[in-house]
Amino acid sequence: MRTTADENQVRKTIDGLLESARTAGGALAVTGAPGSGVSTALREAADSARRRGFLVIETTALAADADSSGAMVRALRDRLLRSVRPSFTPAFAFLTSSAASAAELFRLLGGSPRPVLVTVDDARYLDGPSRRVLSALARELPAVPAVLLVGGQALDGAAELVLPPVDEVHAERLLRQAGVHDADLRRRIVQDAGGSPLALRELPLSWRDTGAPGEELLRRFPPLTERLSRSVAPGLAELPPDTGAVVLLAAVQLGDQVADVLVPAQELTGRPIGLDAFEPAVAHGLLRLVDGQIRFRSVLARAAVQHHATAPALLAAHTVLARTAADPYRASWHAAHGTIHQHEQVAGPLEASAAQAERLREPVQALRRLELSARLSPGPADRARRLIRAARTAFELGRPGLAEHLLDRAGRLGLDEEQQALADTMRTRFTARPERGGRTLSERCRLVSRLARSGRREAALEVLVGAVEAAAWADPDPRARQAVSTCLAELADADGDPRWLLAQAAIAPNAARERITDLIGSGPTTHPDAERLRLLGTAALTAGEPGRAGDLLAHAARLLRADGRIGLLAQVQAQHAQAALVVGDWDLAHAVNEETFAIAEAGGHQLWSIRARATRAVLLAFRGDPTASAAEIATVERIAAGRQVGAVLATLRLARSVALFDSDDPSSAYQTLRPLFEPGSPSHHRTIQRRALCYLAEAAVRAGQAEDARQVLAGFGDGRGLPLSTAVNFAQARALLAEGPDAERHFEHALRITPRQWPWPRARAELAYGMWLRRARRPSQARPLLREACHAFEVLGATAWREITSRELRATGVDQGRLDSRLTEQLSAQELTIAQLAAVGMTNREIGERLLLSPRTVGWHLHRVFPKLNVTSRTQLAALLATAA
Repeated sequence: MRTTADENQVRKTIDGLLESARTAGGALAVTGAPGSGVSTALREAADSARRRGFLVIETTALAADADSSGAMVRALRDRLLRSVRPSFTPAFAFLTSSAASAAELFRLLGGSPRPVLVTVDDARYLDGPSRRVLSALARELPAVPAVLLVGGQALDGAAELVLPPVDEVHAERLLRQAGVHDADLRRRIVQDAGGSPLALRELPLSWRDTGAPGEELLRRFPPLTERLSRSVAPGLAELPPDTGAVVLLAAVQLGDQVADVLVPAQELTGRPIGLDAFEPAVAHGLLRLVDGQIRFRSVLARAAVQHHATAPALLAAHTVLARTAADPYRASWHAAHGTIHQHEQVAGPLEASAAQAERLREPVQALRRLELSARLSPGPADRARRLIRAARTAFELGRPGLAEHLLDRAGRLGLDEEQQALADTMRTRFTARPERGGRTLSERCRLVSRLARSGRREAALEVLVGAVEAAAWADPDPRARQAVSTCLAELADADGDPRWLLAQAAIAPNAARERITDLIGSGPTTHPDAERLRLLGTAALTAGEPGRAGDLLAHAARLLRADGRIGLLAQVQAQHAQAALVVGDWDLAHAVNEETFAIAEAGGHQLWSIRARATRAVLLAFRGDPTASAAEIATVERIAAGRQVGAVLATLRLARSVALFDSDDPSSAYQTLRPLFEPGSPSHHRTIQRRALCYLAEAAVRAGQAEDARQVLAGFGDGRGLPLSTAVNFAQARALLAEGPDAERHFEHALRITPRQWPWPRARAELAYGMWLRRARRPSQARPLLREACHAFEVLGATAWREITSRELRATGVDQGRLDSRLTEQLSAQELTIAQLAAVGMTNREIGERLLLSPRTVGWHLHRVFPKLNVTSRTQLAALLATAA
C-alpha cells in the first residue's frame, strides 16, 4: 500500500513498528525525491531502536554492486551471523533460491535474543536477487521480532510511505527560521529546492558566503554544499569518461538539445561519441533523454555536475561549446565563461548579446551578460558603462539592492559627466532619493545640450528623459522648463522618439498630445516593446489623454509582468492607476494601485509605496470613507517627511479636500486645496493642480471663495490649447464660477467636451449643470441630467456625490423612494440602471461605456426589461419611468 506522509507521520509509523516488534515484526519502505528526508528518517529510526535495546544493522546499497548478484543479502547474512550466531553453519548453499535465502535470514532474525532493526538505504541500487530475497523476507516478518526499513525505492511485500515535497508556505517558514531574511533569496532557494527538506537546510549555508545583495540573480545555478551535491547526484565519480564528458557539456550548455552536445563532446574527448554515452547517466537516474532533449532530474542535479567538475574541466567545456556554437548569442556566453582573463574581444560581443536577450524578452539573461561583460572589460570606462546598464536592468527587475551595488561598483571606477548623470537620475527614478526638480533638471539639460551638439543623440535622449522623469516628483521651475524646451529644439530630429515626446509632454502637453496621436494611430496596444509603450503611455497621461494612456500602460504592464520586470511594472501600474482614477474606472484604479503597493513594499521601493498610499487615500475619499482616507494620509505624511515629493503632497491635499466635499466645513475644503496653486508651496505641482482645478471651483462655490478661485482660473487663460483632461476640468471650473447669462453656455460646453467614456468627470458635469438648472427654476430640464449623474455615482460608489445628487433630484420633485418601490420588485439593480439610462436617450454603446458593459450585453438586458414592464419601445419606457417618478 502506497501512502503519502510527512516527516512526523513517517516517524510515528516507524515508532509504532518498533514498539510492536517484540510481538510482531514488519517491513516498511520510505520513498521520496532525493533530499526529501528518506536517509534522515532511516537514521532517526536506527537511533530510536538503539535506545529501545534493539540490535541495529544499517546497510546502504551501492551503485557499484548493482550488477553483483546477491551482494546485499550476502552482506546482510554475514552481519547477522556475526551479531546473532557466530557459530552458525548454513544447512544449504546460500542463494540457491529466493525463498530459501529468505528462510535462512528469517531463522537468523528469529534467533536473535533482542529485537532486530535492519535498514537498507538507497534501495534503487539493489541487485535483482537481493531485491527478491528481501521481498520474500518482508512477507514473513510479522512472525519474528524484527523490522525491515527500506529507503529510496518501494519493495514488494512492504508498505510504502512517500515523503512529499515541502510546500512553499512551509519552505518559506523554514528559511525564515534559518535566518534567510532576503525575500528574493528565499524565493530562489524555494524554487531551486523543489520541496527537498535537505536542500532547504543546505542551500542557506551555501548561499551565505556568495557576496553582494542580489548575487542569486547573477548566478545561473545555485552553489551547493558537498552533502547536498552527493544527495542530488550520487555516483557522478563512477561515470565512465565519455559519459562524464557529455553530462558536463549538457549541464553547462545554454540549451538542452542532445545534438548540441555530441559534436562538442567528440572535440573535447578526441573520440567519436554517440547516444550510448548517456546510458550510464540515465541508469543512475541523473537525467533522461526525451525527444532529442536532455532532462536533468532537477536544477540541483545539474548544478551538482558543475560543482563536481574541476575548474580546468569547466573552462574546457565552455571553450569547446563556444567554438562549436551555431549562433553568436550562445558563442559569446560560453566564450565569456571559457576564460579567466579580461579581453575586450570577449566582453564586447557579450555586451552586444545582452541587447539580443532584451529583444528576446529575457531580462535576467541580459543582466547576467552585462555584469559578466563588465567583469571581463579591461578598460574602466567600458566597465562602468556596462555596470550602469546592468544596474538599470536590475532596477527594472525590482532588485534595488543589486542595482545600488552595481552603481557603487561603477562609481568607484570614476564616472564621466554623462555616466554620473545616468546613474543619478536612475537612482532618483527607482529609489527613495528624489533630487530637487528645478535645479537638477537645469543642470542635466546643460549636459543634454552639450551631448546633442556633439552628435551624441542617443546619450542626450537618455539623460533628458531620465532627468525629466526624476523631476516629476517635484515641480520644475520655469527656468528648468525652458531648459527642457531648448533641449527639445536641439534634438528636434528625434521628435518621433517616445523619450522626446515624454519630455515634451512635461512642458507642452497639448503639442505632445497631437504628436502622440499621430505616432500611435489606431493600434497602440500591438507594439511588443514594453519600454516604448511605457514612455508613450506616461506621455499620453501627462498630455491629458488618460483613456489612451490607460490602453498603452495596460499593454506595457502585461509585457512587463510576463518578463518578470516587476520594478518597472510598479512604475507603469502607478501611472495606470492615475489614468483610471481620472476617467472614473475606480475598480481598475484600485486593482492596479494595490499591485503597485505590493510590488513596492516587497522590493523596498519606498517612493512608489508612498505614491500608492497617496492614490489609495484619494480613492477612499472619492468613495466616501474619510476616516480611512485620513489614516492613509497620516501614514504618507510621516513616511514622506523631509522629501522633495510635491506630487505626493499635492495628491494628499486633494484627498483631504475631497473628503470634506459634503461636510459642514466647505472653507476647510477650499483652503486645503489652495496651496496647490501657490508657487513656492511644497504642494505646488502643475500636473496635480490641473486635475484639481474643478475640485477647487466646487469648494470655492460652497465656501464663498468664487472670486479668489476666478483669479486662479485666470492663470490658465481662456482654456484654448489645453490637454483634453485639463480642458474638461477647466471648462467645469469656469461653468461653476461663471455669473450671469454666460453660465449656461459654459455648462453646455463643459458637458459637450467631457467624453461619455469618462464616467466620473461626466457625472460631475451633469450634476453641476443639473444643479444650476434647478436653481434657475427649470426642474424638468434638470431631472435627466441629475438622474444620469445619480446612477453614475451609484455605480462608481461615490457616496457623497450620490447623496448630493439625490437631494437635488428630490428638490426637482422626484420621489426616489416611490420610484424604487414600484420598479425594483420587477427589475434588478442593473436592469433598473440600464432602463433609466435608455430612457434619457442613451444608445446601447453609450450605456455600455458608462457601465463598462458590451453593447450586446446592454441589449440583452433591455430585451428582458421591456416585457417585464410591458413596453415595446424606448419612448414607452421613458414615459413609464417619468410617470413612476
